[in-house]
Amino acid sequence: MRYRYRSTDSSQSNTIAIHLNMKDSKKKSRKMVNKHMEAKDSQKKKTIELLHEYNDLKDATQLVLGALATLKSVPIRSVYSTYNLPVEE
Repeated sequence: MRYRYRSTDSSQSNTIAIHLNMKDSKKKSRKMVNKHMEAKDSQKKKTIELLHEYNDLKDATQLVLGALATLKSVPIRSVYSTYNLPVEE
């Protein structure tokens, strides 16, 4: 969007100044949007990392509980109830 006033030479410089200000404003807006998007991307990456860690820990826990059930010769469900763990998730 350009505003142009063509009455005198000083108005030409005003037009250029307005145009430059609008360009700066658009650049600042883009930078703010980019920063916001980068923050969102960073937050998504962190969430994904935490989910991977959670899943890895849960898998390791399942292995340990399975090994305990095997050693005690009992069903895994009984090991869950022994340690007050939720059976369904």
